Amino acid sequence: MTIERVDPLTLDAATADRCADIMNAVISANRLDQAPVNGRTFAGQVKHGHDDTPSNGLWLARAGDEIVGHAQLELSTWDNPRMAMVFCTVHPDHVGRGIGTSLLDAQTQAAREAGRNLLLTFAMRDTPTSRFLTGAGFEMAQATVQRRLRPPQLDYDAIQGYADEAAAHAGDYELVRLDGPAPEEWLPTLQDLHEAINDAPLDDIDLEPDAFPPERLRRFEAAMAARGQHLYRLMARHREAGAWAGHTIMCVDETRPGVAMQEDTTVVGSHRGHRLGMLLKATMLLWMREAHPELETIDTWNAESNHHMIAINDQLGCRVNGHGVALQRRLPERSDSDAVPTT
Repeated sequence: MTIERVDPLTLDAATADRCADIMNAVISANRLDQAPVNGRTFAGQVKHGHDDTPSNGLWLARAGDEIVGHAQLELSTWDNPRMAMVFCTVHPDHVGRGIGTSLLDAQTQAAREAGRNLLLTFAMRDTPTSRFLTGAGFEMAQATVQRRLRPPQLDYDAIQGYADEAAAHAGDYELVRLDGPAPEEWLPTLQDLHEAINDAPLDDIDLEPDAFPPERLRRFEAAMAARGQHLYRLMARHREAGAWAGHTIMCVDETRPGVAMQEDTTVVGSHRGHRLGMLLKATMLLWMREAHPELETIDTWNAESNHHMIAINDQLGCRVNGHGVALQRRLPERSDSDAVPTT
């Protein structure tokens, strides 16, 4: 078995396809109800991170000439200078041979060299991956839950009713559709809106508040376009003051027809209490019915402790589709502490 670090920008289609196949094998082996990944999806993720920059590290594990595992390292740029995100996937047929350990060792060393001392990752709960990570010194920092909407089965009359009822409490606000990049003149005014997500529960995740300067917002838009994620935003604006009060983001996956992800929904603290969360999410679903009637699934993730947003999601028709966990590992100063159990 060999571990090779490769440049994400040189990733070819055949290698991306193989990495996607490994991810799909893990999904199947764990009996997870997840949309299959394809090579274009994987390549987009490693070549165009959320800041439209490639992954800070990409490793391939080979058994002979066959790729049997891969790992990625993502370093935060705008905030959280101590943190590194790590993702590691090993084909189920090759688990138990030390491949995951070797990949994680490579990630840990690279994180240390970048001056990071906190590793953060996510996994589905009670799976071989989550058990390997806890055995490798990661601790549970947050319980998460994935919910799914199935648009063909939604009660759109009820959703329209929720939107109308919420609108009656939000007469001081107007909704603005944004399909694609924001106008240049909006960017300076959007920072507070995006940073309102910092009120979302972190539980025990050791993170600092996220920062969203205009350059980061523009890079996020570029990354989503490059990854084949059609970006839709619905925004609430105070009619008199002109201030942005809330937004919700939907990404329609052009690499996987019928699949969409409900991303951030947030309301600025000073504008809460007007049912804007329900108004935004319900109206977004009505927009997606109009713009993308082909959608089969819309997935979203929440902290289990985010009871307010979960209540809105469930009222709109979301159903629990899986349970996850955020895991973190603090790296001690000793250089000999990187060793982790073999899996």
